[in-house]
Amino acid sequence: MSNPVLYMLIGVPGSGKSTWINNAKFQPGFDTTIISTDNFIEAIASLKNTTYDAIFKEYIKAAEKRLYEDLIWAVDHNTNIVWDQTNITIKTRKKKLSMVPSHYKKIGIFFPTPPDEELSKRLSSRPGKNIPDYVMDAMIESIEQPTLLEGFDEVRVISYENAE
Repeated sequence: MSNPVLYMLIGVPGSGKSTWINNAKFQPGFDTTIISTDNFIEAIASLKNTTYDAIFKEYIKAAEKRLYEDLIWAVDHNTNIVWDQTNITIKTRKKKLSMVPSHYKKIGIFFPTPPDEELSKRLSSRPGKNIPDYVMDAMIESIEQPTLLEGFDEVRVISYENAE
């Protein structure tokens, strides 16, 4: 693949990022690497027959290490990349964008925070994966909408209705 694409997903938990990946509206091909700490932790939780919450603290460092190993593999193999994390601040995104070679087309996919009732419904539908209110409030307060000035070639906004 000569012109691979990085899709950096941007949004708070429950905004629709992972759902968007699994939805028919986005179909990653065999040439796409999805990098995500959540996927790693959820897989370990499943193997251990426990919950995400129960093992998060023990496995988050290993999940981060795996994410960066997956990123290196994807870049070495020139595959498309879907970066499925919150990526809510410009500072965080800048660091991550610098890890991806310049020949990649870089697309920011922004998921605005759904209305409170919808967000609460989505978050409560994830048993064993609970985020304290103060953490969610801090993330919602900190989120910065992506722009082309950050180094994206394109920015797309996915409404919360279309992320379902």
